[in-house]
Amino acid sequence: MTFTSAKQQRGIALITVLLIIALITIIAAEMAVRLQMQIKRVSNIGNNQQAYWYAVGGESLAKLVLDEAYKEDNGRLHLQQPWAVEEMTYPLEGGATITGSIKDLSSCFNINAVTRVTATMQNQQQLTDEEIANEEDEQVAEEQNTGNTTNNQALDPDPEQQFKALLELAGIDSYDAETIRDSVADWLDEDSNTRGYGAEDYMYEAKVSPYLPANSWFVDRSELRLIQGFDTMPEGMQRLDKVIEHICIVPKVNDMKLNVNTIKAEDAIVMAAMFDNKLTAAAAKQIIENRPDDGFRDINDFWQQSEIKAVGKISQNLKQQFVVTSEYFQLQTKTEYNQSFFNLSSVIALDKQGKFNVIARKIGV
Repeated sequence: MTFTSAKQQRGIALITVLLIIALITIIAAEMAVRLQMQIKRVSNIGNNQQAYWYAVGGESLAKLVLDEAYKEDNGRLHLQQPWAVEEMTYPLEGGATITGSIKDLSSCFNINAVTRVTATMQNQQQLTDEEIANEEDEQVAEEQNTGNTTNNQALDPDPEQQFKALLELAGIDSYDAETIRDSVADWLDEDSNTRGYGAEDYMYEAKVSPYLPANSWFVDRSELRLIQGFDTMPEGMQRLDKVIEHICIVPKVNDMKLNVNTIKAEDAIVMAAMFDNKLTAAAAKQIIENRPDDGFRDINDFWQQSEIKAVGKISQNLKQQFVVTSEYFQLQTKTEYNQSFFNLSSVIALDKQGKFNVIARKIGV
C-alpha cells in the first residue's frame, strides 16, 4: 500500500494552481486581443460611415454648383464654370478631406444610344400606350428623314455607323469594329436575332463560364468586358483600353447628345465619329481648341465653323445631336477620414422641374 506524503500533495496542488493561473492568463489575453479588435472594428465602421456621409454631402455640393451654372446662362454649360474644375479638394472638420470631380456625360459617346431599347420586363420600364405610339412615330419619322436626306446627299449616319467610326478612330481595325458594333447592338436589343457580326445567347452560353446578354441597357462600363470582341485576353482588353475612355453610360437614355462646349480635345474622335469621320479627328480637335473659353454662345456658332462647313450638307437628324447644354453628369468623390477611405460614383440628372438630382450611386469605384 502506497501513501502520498503531505509534501508531495502540496507540490501537486501548487502545480495545479499554476496551470489554472496560466490557463486563465491565456484566456484573459485572448479576450483582451479580441476586445481590442472589436473596438477597432467598430471604430473603422464608424469612420467609414462618416466618410460615406461626407461623400453624400459632396453630392449636395455638386447639385448646388450644377443648379447655379444651369441657371446662370439659361442652361448653357461650358468648361469655365465652377463645376468643371477637376480634382477639387475640400478640408473638413476632424481632419477629413473630400476630393471630387464632375464629368459631363454629354461630352463622350453614350453606348446606350447605339441602338434603340424598347420596354421589356427585364428593365421594368412602365410606358403608357401613348408613349409607345409616340416612340413608334418618332422611329417612322427618323426613317423618312433618313431617306430624304440620303436622296439630298446630306450626311446622316445612324448611331451604329457612328459607333463603328469611333472604334476605327480609336485604332481598332474595321473587321473587329464591325464585330463589336453588332455585338453591342445585340446586347442592347430585346430580341435574340443575331446581327451579321454580332452575338446572342448561344454564343455566350457556349463559353467556359456561360452567361446571357442583358438585352437591355448598359448600367456600367465594366459590362463591355463581356461583349464579343472585348471578351478575349489579351487582344480584347487591348481593344477595350483604346476606346473605353471615350465611352460613357447615360442610364436608360437612347439619345446621343454631344455638348460642343464641354467636350475636351482628347475626346476629339468622339466628335469626328458623330460625323462618320467626314469631319476628321484633326479638324474636330482644332474646333475644340479654337473654341471660345466660355464656349459657343449658341449652337449656330458651332455650325458656322469653317471645318464644319467643309463637311457639306448635314441632315437635321445629325444636327439635333449637337447641343450647348447637358442633363446628365457623373460625380467621382474620394473621402478620407481617420485613415478610412471611401470612393463614390454618382450620376446626377436634371429633372423636369429644372433641378439636379442623384439617380444612381456606385460605391468603391
